[in-house]
Amino acid sequence: MSNVITIKAEPREETGKKISKKLRKQGMIPSIIYGGDKESIPISVKLSDIKRILKSEKRENSILKIERGDIVVDSMLKELQYDYLDENIIHADFIRIDLDKTIDVWVHVELEGEPVGVKVEDGILDFVTREIELRSLPNVIPNKIVVDISDLHAGHSIKVEDLKLEEGVQFLSDPSTVICAVTSKVAEEEVAAEEEEVVEEGVDTEEKAEEAKKEEESKEE
Repeated sequence: MSNVITIKAEPREETGKKISKKLRKQGMIPSIIYGGDKESIPISVKLSDIKRILKSEKRENSILKIERGDIVVDSMLKELQYDYLDENIIHADFIRIDLDKTIDVWVHVELEGEPVGVKVEDGILDFVTREIELRSLPNVIPNKIVVDISDLHAGHSIKVEDLKLEEGVQFLSDPSTVICAVTSKVAEEEVAAEEEEVVEEGVDTEEKAEEAKKEEESKEE
């Protein structure tokens, strides 16, 4: 099968912070394979292999064939844990998959083209939703969801329900979820002016209340 990434894993018999720290110094990441009503398998994988997954076309949605000795498991990357600085990977979770059963995943959205609402109608593009949840067989998960926004006018939006479904793919995200929209600059300025007016009114009200309070206190004295 094409687009399958093979990962050579090492068994991990011992657990704990000291063992995990030692593995990371060796360029290995403590990991686990779970799911599918089977026992979890503690393993360690090369950090370079995880980076290879993240740089691939499907990234975390890549189909993986993890080999640990004579054990071979079809899986996908489920979750990565990072250190307190959110910089270094310290643990990886892999989930077993059945190539003949659907799986729920999140796929990145990519916008294509320049909206007519920006080009000739002086609008502003707002990219609202950058990932969509969908369900499909592992081998038909799209690399990304490309949305053509060339015909998008000012004051209009594109929602999940407007997207074309690929065969074998089911969107799980709310159909009314806005992917992107082009907002008129005039409308933006009007909203900003209204918000500023509300803030100013609030300040005036607070100042008047403070003055009234001071006057009341002076009378009592």
